[in-house]
Amino acid sequence: MFDKILLVSDGIIVIAADTFTLSDNHDMAISLHVQEHGADLRISNSVIKLPVAVLEHLERAEGTNVYFYQSTPYAIIAPFVGGIEIRRDELLKIKGAWEYSYAPS
Repeated sequence: MFDKILLVSDGIIVIAADTFTLSDNHDMAISLHVQEHGADLRISNSVIKLPVAVLEHLERAEGTNVYFYQSTPYAIIAPFVGGIEIRRDELLKIKGAWEYSYAPS
């Protein structure tokens, strides 16, 4: 469903499939879950896999914004779907949990 994650100065850009939508009340439905690969960002029924490199980027970036663009196979320009902000304290908790549980010793 999610093709690419691009790193930008104030967060990340997620290029999503053309079926992805972001509801107006998305703030209530956002959660982060630690995984072996890094973390899963869950927004309603969608799951975005965030590798450790992306978590490290978000830790150092000016902001923790996630911007969504829709992509179709023949689109020249991907339309903007919307954006969310991950709370920095939640991000740091997940990164710490990953380091504790999965980081090589």
